Amino acid sequence: MQSHRSRLWIADPALWIAIILTCTLTAGLGLARYRGYNSGILDLGSMAQAIFSVLHGQPLITTGSGGNFSRLAGHVELIYYAFAPLLAIWPSPTTLLVAQSALVACGAIPAYRLAMRRLDSRMAARCVALIYLLYPVGLTAVLFDFHGDTLAMPLLLFALDAADRRAWRSFVLWAALALSCKMYMALPIVGIGAYLFLWGGRRRAGMITVAMAAIYGALVFFVLREMFRPTGTVTSAASTYTKFYFGSLGDVGTTIGERILNALVVFGPALLMAWRGWRWLLVGAPLALAALISTGPGAGYDFRYHHYAAVVPFVIMAVVDGAGRSRRQGAGGGGQGAGGGGQEARGRSRSRNWRGDLAFTTLVVGIITALMVDTPLNPTFWLNIPGMGLDPSIYGITSRDALKDRFLAEYVPPTVPIAASMFLGAHLADRNMLYAVRYSDDPGGKRLPSILPKVDAVVADALFDWRTLAGETLLGGVDYEAQEIALLLRDPSFALRANRDGLLFFDRGGAGLRQEIVVGADVALPPQRADFGPIRMLGAQVTPLGGRRYLAEFAWQLSGNVPTGRLLAISRIDGIPDARIVHLPSYLLLPTNQWREGQVITERFEVELPTEVAPGSYVWRTAWYNPAHSEAYATDQRSQLSGSSDQEITRIEVRP
Repeated sequence: MQSHRSRLWIADPALWIAIILTCTLTAGLGLARYRGYNSGILDLGSMAQAIFSVLHGQPLITTGSGGNFSRLAGHVELIYYAFAPLLAIWPSPTTLLVAQSALVACGAIPAYRLAMRRLDSRMAARCVALIYLLYPVGLTAVLFDFHGDTLAMPLLLFALDAADRRAWRSFVLWAALALSCKMYMALPIVGIGAYLFLWGGRRRAGMITVAMAAIYGALVFFVLREMFRPTGTVTSAASTYTKFYFGSLGDVGTTIGERILNALVVFGPALLMAWRGWRWLLVGAPLALAALISTGPGAGYDFRYHHYAAVVPFVIMAVVDGAGRSRRQGAGGGGQGAGGGGQEARGRSRSRNWRGDLAFTTLVVGIITALMVDTPLNPTFWLNIPGMGLDPSIYGITSRDALKDRFLAEYVPPTVPIAASMFLGAHLADRNMLYAVRYSDDPGGKRLPSILPKVDAVVADALFDWRTLAGETLLGGVDYEAQEIALLLRDPSFALRANRDGLLFFDRGGAGLRQEIVVGADVALPPQRADFGPIRMLGAQVTPLGGRRYLAEFAWQLSGNVPTGRLLAISRIDGIPDARIVHLPSYLLLPTNQWREGQVITERFEVELPTEVAPGSYVWRTAWYNPAHSEAYATDQRSQLSGSSDQEITRIEVRP
């Protein structure tokens, strides 16, 4: 009977509606994040590059800050080979995002079957499936790019379902697939084997599972990774990995409060029911503990990343096991004789209680997810808060994002080794060498000089429009790649080919768009006076050079105190959208924080207007902004210098 009821998932419309809605939600948000240029080289670009490399006969090759390496020397995500045919059919990182969302959503099927088999209740099975689909760290994992941990989450549930059915061939298949997702998935498989041995009544199966998973984990960690270790590396792959993720354990105490709060998010939402199935929580605990004490770059212990995804199946098992124990306790409450009626009533009460507790747990999970995960279920999603929801740095898509598509297609060759702005690079993943212009652990301008000799082109963003606020700290923002772009402008090996709306393309050889600035020269420009707060314009002109190329010249003088950081001049041409012109010389070659009061600063730079600009007469306007402002990427009145406004400089004629 239970076997029959466990198959009712096929005909339960509530389950399929939940799966389809969740898949649509997560895939849609993932696509919006990618199309809005908010998925970076780290991590989506790196994963896509590795899988693309398989199509070129390479073993999951990706580019790190130190050069190319195989992911078989790192996390060993053998499962990525299975996604190569999908990229062959549809060669875009979006393929990976959609496939991941579909696979994760299908994890509700084994969750439903387990609950139906153990609890013999369609309502309970639906609740368990919803807990899985809505669990906070499961959702944050699938929304954060593409990772082996996230893929392992549903595969582990399929393996647990197979073990529960004693379908050992299926169990071996699903367990092997889960192991292939990442080398440390050996830990939860060992844990499953230990559970089967200690509490599951399958000692032989448990022993074999523990042995095989432990052998696989050891071979991968100590042998396979060494085979693919980059040549010239002094330390072993095992030592490098351990130092990278756990090399500063002494610093854990400085963030112990945050780590405890993250542990509560991992286990807390389902704890009302899951504590009764604590044995399964023990199985997932080693993975959770490893993430909680990790000291790798960034706050890797934060629940909003992917590191806790593989813990979710064991939370689900703990919920099912806990509900089953409560159900059996209630069912065993009946008795005979004078007291039998009272005991039977108490038994029925307990039976109702486990259902109520399970429903309440589902509600708690839904509420915590709505409050803590950045989805349309969260009220803040719709408030345009920096770094959340429909904000352009998360899921919002702007007209500039469409411009980025056109810019990359027009200027970036398909195969050349390249260094790319972090969020442009994910769209350039199908190539052998893909560096970031600036990595997140670089304070600015330190790593790029060692990268430039290895690449033939660079695409950067002088109006870096990803930013978020961490308390008082601005992460990202317009100034993010300023030092790197300044290095490129001074490097004689590279020429600036394009400067459109802050998007810059450099390559080797030949003359590019002229960019220069001089101090103390006489003002040999038509006099034109305008004040931009502490900056005074003395003269300006824009000269046509033929075709759609122009030479812009401005003479500036400091007339007051300048903020500690550099300031940013932007020109725009009325009627031409998404074509702002960044004054690179005064922004980067000689920034305003190096000017002295009374000096005359003359900058000259060439501009080439896009071919889609229709012939006609256009007004050229200029204004100054503070790039340290969190909203400077929009170059509107929020970041404009106090007491200034944009000024009409001249009119230019665009000819056919």
